[in-house]
Amino acid sequence: MHYERDDEWASEIQGRLQSISDLHAADALYHQACSVNFRTNKKIPLAFSSAPKKKENSSRGRPAAYEEYFLNIVEYLKNHDDEQITIKELVDKMNDSCGEQAYSSVYLKRKLKNHFKDDILIRDISGKSSIVTLRDNATTILQNFYHRPKHQNSEDEKQAIILAAAKLIKSDIRSVETSKEYYPFPSDIASIDRNLQYVQDSLRLLMKTIFVEKDINWTGSYAILGLGIQLHHNFASRFLVSTIHSLGFCTSYSEIQRFESSAAISQGIDLPGDVSNSFIQFVADNVDHNIRTLDGNDTFHGMGLIAGITSGTMKTDAILRRDVSAEDIKAAAKINIQYYKPQNDFMAKMTYSELEKIKTIDKTVRLDLLSLVVWPLKNPTPGWSGTMQMVHKGEYPGKSTVSFLPMIDMSVTDMSCIYSTLTFVCNLATRYDISPVLTFDQPLYWRALTIVQNEQPNSQLKSLVLRLGGFHTEMSFMGSIGHIMSNSGIQEILELIYAPNAVSHIHSTAKL
Repeated sequence: MHYERDDEWASEIQGRLQSISDLHAADALYHQACSVNFRTNKKIPLAFSSAPKKKENSSRGRPAAYEEYFLNIVEYLKNHDDEQITIKELVDKMNDSCGEQAYSSVYLKRKLKNHFKDDILIRDISGKSSIVTLRDNATTILQNFYHRPKHQNSEDEKQAIILAAAKLIKSDIRSVETSKEYYPFPSDIASIDRNLQYVQDSLRLLMKTIFVEKDINWTGSYAILGLGIQLHHNFASRFLVSTIHSLGFCTSYSEIQRFESSAAISQGIDLPGDVSNSFIQFVADNVDHNIRTLDGNDTFHGMGLIAGITSGTMKTDAILRRDVSAEDIKAAAKINIQYYKPQNDFMAKMTYSELEKIKTIDKTVRLDLLSLVVWPLKNPTPGWSGTMQMVHKGEYPGKSTVSFLPMIDMSVTDMSCIYSTLTFVCNLATRYDISPVLTFDQPLYWRALTIVQNEQPNSQLKSLVLRLGGFHTEMSFMGSIGHIMSNSGIQEILELIYAPNAVSHIHSTAKL
């Protein structure tokens, strides 16, 4: 290659290669623009040249070499006319070829309009990048159809009619306004009317003529994205999504992953929608995930957080479509870890009130016989739903929603982990002007209560409402009974319903 070029650039490259035995150790990088220019006997791209760059001239004084790169963009646009392309994507494509800022978006847009005339459609959407599509003018399509050779047989005539109709429908489809920067709202995906906006009248007429069903529903690109997301959520199968995508019924697997990453980074630590009129209860517990490591160790054990919102809310902001890395997600959803160092031991001073003695009147009554007699006379006992309907007064608040919050990659029994969780919940509650209500299971509840009780009176953690989970509340109650009545035969009675190991665990709960 040195002898083919035989210039200063070739000599410089040869000298570098002769003095390097390991390209990776020398941090060598491969540049596509440099490779193309080197092999085609062009100069070093200005972006990688050590020579000072000239100030960019006006459009009239641009180098003539840019015209070649522009024509490459024209060919690229023609070969990809089945998809919508933005001006920004074309500018980036041109920059990749010449290695520097060749044309600005405004100048490239003007060049494309001058080149294609009426055959190009550039839609400027407010706040978004302009979308470029090539279109076949309906008049041109019909003129080409009527001026076709007349000596065709009936089969050729049929093919020509179908081809002309396809071009007309394709031209209408290209004129649909859409965005490649934002994902649609969930309400748009579920709305048939919104999906119908993506089915042009010409295509709808064709399909209604083919399918004679009166109540057929036509769906567009929103439904294709929604179906792909639902399939991935329910089955987590790349093979299934890719197979359905190949049949044209849902979006691609890579686009679904991109949507999930974009949704995750847009959510961050925010609660979805307007929560000003909702009751919010935070719940924290341990999260275990068995990672497939070679030795079986280093599995994930951390603290997970969710927020239960009643009445439920939904995210209302549009999700920006972007390329997201793992580092971006880590930065967007992060809980600051704060080291916990207790300053007091107020828990040692806590006293419990003595329970009043239960006064009972001993009367010998056959309660079992009485229950058998009274039971048929009772009104039907409602279930849980019926009981809630009986005790609730007023308007039903509506269905709740659950919002997932960041995890903490620490042992949940670590006091610093629990302290960081309490601080995060209080800060988030202050941000939304709500009362911080947090539920733990019994082992974590006791540690969290210890932290709160040992805080100074002016600490924000003093405003925290700690709750013990309902299941562990019952276990604590049963454990207290089992501890006091351990030799009364209650364990044997419970073992008629539950497994012996479960009963032993319930009775030991009071010792925690």
